[in-house]
Amino acid sequence: MELRKSCSILICRRSVSCLLIAGCLCAVACSETSKPPFIKAQVIDVYNNKTDIYNAHFHYQWQERGETAFLNTNSHISRELMATIVEHDTLGSNSVTHDLRIHLKDIKKIEWEITDTGKKMYMYPIRGPVVETQCLFPEHLRVDPASGLADYTCSIIGNKNKNSSTFDFQLDLDFTKSITISGVDSGT
Repeated sequence: MELRKSCSILICRRSVSCLLIAGCLCAVACSETSKPPFIKAQVIDVYNNKTDIYNAHFHYQWQERGETAFLNTNSHISRELMATIVEHDTLGSNSVTHDLRIHLKDIKKIEWEITDTGKKMYMYPIRGPVVETQCLFPEHLRVDPASGLADYTCSIIGNKNKNSSTFDFQLDLDFTKSITISGVDSGT
């Protein structure tokens, strides 16, 4: 009787373990990053190294500080470029900011130019004029609106191999010279 009960508990635990593993695998397979459209891009870093990537995404990472001394690390992966447009008045003394959210499939190219006043980011949409933007923290991503922002980075990520299911390429936008969208696979 005792042996039968032990075997039953063991089988139940294995079944639960198998269900959990299957659920995790399904969650990865069904995640937004594994669904079309798949964006192909050529990324050039500040050292002029060119890398072709598939399934391009932006990876936003930031740390928030609440009432304690500990930092809460957060991340968000998206096919959307989340940037800020800064418009200056004619005198240059006042500026107005606008959030920019645009899907990678609607972008031809993003490039960075070093000028006397700093690094400028230009976004070339498929339709419309070139937009000068800044890669500032997208406030709508903040988990706790009352927290302070301690750190923020944005990277372009993707797969070097078209058939890969994991992201094996990552480059911080601070070290990126240009991102050119070279194709969109809608998965049909």
